[in-house]
Amino acid sequence: MWNLTKEAKIRFQQCNLLPIPETDEEWEAVIRDAEEEGEDIKQRLKEELEEVKEELLQVLPEKFIPNVLDGTLNQPTLPKAIRSDYLNWVREASEEFENILDLAHKQTEDAVAELPKAVKEVFEDSLHDSTIQRITWEDDVLHLYINTDGGFSTKAIIHLIFINVLTEMTDSPLEVGQWFIYDELQKTREGFAFRVLFESPEAEWTITMKKMDAVYYYRPSLYTKLRDEDKLEEISVNQYVSQLDTEPNYWLITPDVTCPIRSFENGISLENGEINFDSDEIEVVVEGERFTYGLETYEPISFIYSDVYEDPYASFNEALPIDELEEAALGDDLELQVRAWNTMYENPTELADVINPVLLKAEITEENEMAMGVYINHFYNEGILQDDVVEKYCRFIEM
Repeated sequence: MWNLTKEAKIRFQQCNLLPIPETDEEWEAVIRDAEEEGEDIKQRLKEELEEVKEELLQVLPEKFIPNVLDGTLNQPTLPKAIRSDYLNWVREASEEFENILDLAHKQTEDAVAELPKAVKEVFEDSLHDSTIQRITWEDDVLHLYINTDGGFSTKAIIHLIFINVLTEMTDSPLEVGQWFIYDELQKTREGFAFRVLFESPEAEWTITMKKMDAVYYYRPSLYTKLRDEDKLEEISVNQYVSQLDTEPNYWLITPDVTCPIRSFENGISLENGEINFDSDEIEVVVEGERFTYGLETYEPISFIYSDVYEDPYASFNEALPIDELEEAALGDDLELQVRAWNTMYENPTELADVINPVLLKAEITEENEMAMGVYINHFYNEGILQDDVVEKYCRFIEM
């Protein structure tokens, strides 16, 4: 029996269609912001309710329906008792779905324990927000290539191999570009079963197979740094490959083919094919098949992957000397900033005499507000903050 179902996901989404402020203080802030911006808050809220009204009526308990019909459910005039009941209903629906996800995770953990090491390592990270890059069948073996660039895995390309497929069920055929939202893996009498809830288009896909394996690849750390700095377009292919570490093995992986790279000595040399560049496209020829990729859509260096994970920001975890911490933490060099705050975070008691002066001098901005909240609460829980620092940051402290 599956924990994850499309129906459970839809119900969870429908129960969260209409978020509302939870307290009088939050409502006051919403109203104040609207007044400052010259916005008709009541009209906006009315329009928001109208947009979700039809779906919301499918799941709302009967006692809230009058407040939907008269348009008061998301207005500041809603009585507190009804507001509290509605918020509790939303919270309970969210907790119910969280429990479903927990059960699905437990099923996956149990099943993955009986699978090869590579599969275990794939499921150590979440597939959420990854996308399908390629779908290939070889008799009763399905090869599913997953791109995790928008997701949460350090593995950039994951190749899942479903061996001796027994059944495949879906309410919408798999498509390249579909997004993974939730997934669950189960052990069965015949082997294993895997279910994914997709978006764009929405689908519930379930496959059963006798065996399962995986291969995965990483992006070079150089690529990640260039991407994060918006410099990918500023470097040529030859400049890029000349800066790559020579230790890992490399592959050229496009939406259609996977080719081992022999060397970077004279551009990119493939083991079982060739790659050519002209002014507006990349041509890859493998075993007589020709594939082209327009440069207006694809960056050539985005096709290069390795078998070794390189942490692009490993240096951020290197501790700074005590006498450099204050200047670095308050300075403009981002890498030194991060190293300084990480050093203080890891050694709060020993560095209390540095941390308190730094916090008194630090400025809170929209960009650093969230990170500062994390640091402040950590230092507060360690019991090292002076009274004047606590007073300055009281709104961040979760007591």
